[in-house]
Amino acid sequence: MIAVMNGVVLAARMQGKKTVGMVYIGDGGTSTGAFHEAANFAAVQNLPLVIVAENNGYAYSTPTTKQMRILNLADRAKAYGIPSEIVDGNDVLAVYKSAERAVARSRDGGGPSLIEAKSFRMRGHAAHDNQSYVPKELLDQWRKRDPIGALEKTLKQQDTAIEAEIEKITERVETLLADDLKWADGQPLPRPEDADGEVYASEAAGVLTR
Repeated sequence: MIAVMNGVVLAARMQGKKTVGMVYIGDGGTSTGAFHEAANFAAVQNLPLVIVAENNGYAYSTPTTKQMRILNLADRAKAYGIPSEIVDGNDVLAVYKSAERAVARSRDGGGPSLIEAKSFRMRGHAAHDNQSYVPKELLDQWRKRDPIGALEKTLKQQDTAIEAEIEKITERVETLLADDLKWADGQPLPRPEDADGEVYASEAAGVLTR
């Protein structure tokens, strides 16, 4: 994905646009060769790109301590001369301010930046993953740092929002989610034969079907 966004912001710059790209990746993704190639390219080309690396604690079932020898994902940016920041990924306002600084730096010609957001994935990697490899105590610790609850508390402490306003927003979000879920559940199941769609070339296109 970083390589794709590299192309987007490079093309925008060639067109004279002041576009800044932002791309997200997990801790496991930063261990792939594609990440390092794309990060190096962004640095060499001084591209206006902000990479948000979410440190979830686990890459699927592999803890970060068993996939890298460094403590911070931000350290990986140093190898390419990319400035980086480490932020509490559960602090909404801290993440916003960090992103704001990174975007401004890129827009001013400062090139790419990397933001490491330290957080934790509270559910399995996918529907089939029961997350049994994560200690219950660790989940309990992170559950107490719920970012939504923390933001609500901050908004009320700063008199930015009152309880009634927050409840109204919550109800609206829950309604939208319920409506979307109802719509999705009401859709017909895809036909099994459609699984091959856009996978095989046709003879009509001059290519033998594999």
